[in-house]
Amino acid sequence: MSGGRRNAALSAVLLLAVAPLVAGCEPKIRETPPCDWLAESPRSGAGRLAVLVDVSTSTRSASGVGSVDYPSALREEIERAVTDQRTVALSAFSGPASDLSLTIRSTNWKEQARNAENQAGKREDARDCLTDDVRQLQQVQPTAGGTDILRAVSQASAWLRMDSTAPSRHLVIATDGLVTHGCADLTRSRFRGQPEIDAIAGECLKGEIQPKELEGITVTMIGVGRPAADQPIPGTAQASWLRALWARLCAEAGGTCAPDAGTVPRSTAAGPAAGTDAAAQDPPVSFGPDLTSFSVPGALFDTGRWTLRPEAARVLTRIAVQIRSRPYTKVVVEGYADPRAGGDVDNQTLSENRARAVAEALAADGVRSPQPRGMGPTTTCFDGTAVAQSDNSDAALQCLRRVDITAS
Repeated sequence: MSGGRRNAALSAVLLLAVAPLVAGCEPKIRETPPCDWLAESPRSGAGRLAVLVDVSTSTRSASGVGSVDYPSALREEIERAVTDQRTVALSAFSGPASDLSLTIRSTNWKEQARNAENQAGKREDARDCLTDDVRQLQQVQPTAGGTDILRAVSQASAWLRMDSTAPSRHLVIATDGLVTHGCADLTRSRFRGQPEIDAIAGECLKGEIQPKELEGITVTMIGVGRPAADQPIPGTAQASWLRALWARLCAEAGGTCAPDAGTVPRSTAAGPAAGTDAAAQDPPVSFGPDLTSFSVPGALFDTGRWTLRPEAARVLTRIAVQIRSRPYTKVVVEGYADPRAGGDVDNQTLSENRARAVAEALAADGVRSPQPRGMGPTTTCFDGTAVAQSDNSDAALQCLRRVDITAS
C-alpha cells in the first residue's frame, strides 16, 4: 500500500473511532418518558391511589384560557404516590351517563433498575408519565351534561378495595365540587345553613351513598369551589359551605375526607376548552338567586397592559350570556393589580383601565350598563385567601391581576 493510501485509511479509522466521542459531547435532550413498564400487572400489597379528573364544562372556559389546571394542582399527590411506589388508577368523569375508564399504572420503579442512578431515572419517568396521563384525561370531552361526583366515587372506591392486602387506599378527586345531578344537585342551592347540608346528606343516604363505601379510604378533594374563569364563583361563606357539604357526605360514606380549594391555578395558555355539543353542557351553578359573581384571571391581559387578549372574547361572551339570562339590575366590574409589579402605569390606573375594558366588552355583548371600578393593588384572592409576598406562582399572579364581575 502506498503512503498516501495508508494515511487515508488511517484517517478513516480515526474518524470512526472519534465519532462516538464527539456525539457523546452533545447535550442530552429529554424525550417523552417511556411509560410502557408502568402498565405491567400491579404487584399485590402495594398502596393504592385512585385519581379522578372532573372534565365537566364547569371546569373549562370557552377559550381554554382560564380553565382549571389540574395537572399542576395534582403534582404533589403524584410525587407522593411515586415515592411510595403505589399502584395508581386514573380516570376522567363527568355526568351520570358514563362509567369510569381506568388507566392502571404500577409505579414500582425500584424493581425496574439495579443501581441508584437508573432507579432515579425510572422514578422521574413515572412522575412525568402520570402527569401526562392527567393532562390527557383533562382533554376528554364529556359526552353528556351534568356532573355526578358520587357515581364516580362509588366506582373508584370499588377498585381501591379490590386488593385486600394494600397497606393504604387514597382517593384524590380533582373537581370544583359542583354537582348538577342526583341527590346533591346544587343548581338551585342557596349555599347556606346546616339544615340544607343535613337534608342533602339524608337524601343521598337513600341510595347514592353507601354507609361503609369509603371505610378505610382517605379522600382528598382538590379545587372545590374553583370552577373555570367564565363560570360563577362562590363567595367565602359559600365556599366554606360547599367544603362542609363534601366533608359531611364523605363522613356518611365512612371515609376520612379533606375537601379543599387548594392552590389550583387556571391555565394561562390554551388549556382544555368547553365543547360546543349542547347535550354535554353542564347547567351553571349560580350560588343563589340573588347574586352571581365571576372572576376573570389576569391571564386574559398581557403584563402591565389592559387591552384584552383575543381569547378573552369567548370567555366574556359566555359570562354575558349568563348575566343576560337572569333578571339582574346591577352589574359591577372591579379591576385589581399586583402590588409587586413594576411598570410605566401605576396600579390604580391599571386596575381602572382593566375594569373598563371588561365592562366595555360585556356591554358590547348586551349587558346593560356595567359599572367599572378600579380597586388598585390587592394582596388577596376573590375568596379572601392571602397571597404571600414571595409567591410568584401562576395561581397567585392570576388572583392579584384579576377582574371581578358581580351581578345582582
